[in-house]
Amino acid sequence: MKVSELYEPFIERDLAAIPAACRAFRDAHSSDELFLAVSRFAVLAYAPSQHAKHALLCCLATHDLRDDLGARFDDALIECAIYTAASRQPWSEPPILDPPQLDDDQRRDIAEMFAAVDEGDRARGERWLAARYNDADFARDYFAVASSDFEDLGHKLIVSNAASRLADILGEKGRYAALRVGVWECVAYRGDRYEEEGVALDVDTLLARLVDDVACEQGSMVSAHAVFLLDAALQTGDEQVIRRVRDYLTTMTNPLSPCEVAPSSAEIPIYRFARDCGAAFKARAVAKRLKLDPRFVAAVDWNREHGTNLEDFSFA
Repeated sequence: MKVSELYEPFIERDLAAIPAACRAFRDAHSSDELFLAVSRFAVLAYAPSQHAKHALLCCLATHDLRDDLGARFDDALIECAIYTAASRQPWSEPPILDPPQLDDDQRRDIAEMFAAVDEGDRARGERWLAARYNDADFARDYFAVASSDFEDLGHKLIVSNAASRLADILGEKGRYAALRVGVWECVAYRGDRYEEEGVALDVDTLLARLVDDVACEQGSMVSAHAVFLLDAALQTGDEQVIRRVRDYLTTMTNPLSPCEVAPSSAEIPIYRFARDCGAAFKARAVAKRLKLDPRFVAAVDWNREHGTNLEDFSFA
């Protein structure tokens, strides 16, 4: 079975046909190849809408949870495929994988990318990326732009970090297309640039406060994404980005008395990820990486089971 055959029900949004197509592809290839195929489709289908970006984030979480999922790894990939296909915006033409052609005078400085953000100019951002993405210091500027404002719960940095990780996982073929995801997210909307206040808590203290907030907020999307944002910052390994996010989140939280939450199942839930934008699934990957208090996962689980069902929200 060819990748093009696997993608047919994805493109047609034939959600009922996707599980069988994924299993047939897996049988003909491997779980690793299925992961790469689904994740590449998520990159190509990406648009700066909530469900599309979270479908891509679920693919990365599946990769992070592979050992914990065991034999259920393929089942999680199938749900990623369904989520990606359901959230995909129609393509008027095949997506372009290769970088655009550049003029000799193409600017490469970070101010050029900030200008693209200020103007909401996606093409300008793409040209900057094409000029810079193989540079040794590219990640520094890529993440500096993504952490300049924290509009939409900090998704510029969350998505840009995920795009960078997926670019490494997926390999050189399509690397530009993966990194382009972060550029598109950054230029899609703009908030006020955050001015640090010099109040950043240390990571452990801040995480404890954020988890208390998630527990008391019963796993609300806003409270959970504060943890997701700090996790993304820590994954960049960039001390300036990490300090900046710590400062921002410190100003957004207050100490709370610990709230108790009923324990959740130890088994990783596999479900229609659009239900909560994959939050309960992604929470497992974050909790594992950061060794979080179990109340974090339990609260996000509670929200998945009792909060608003987001499947019918377009989030365009």
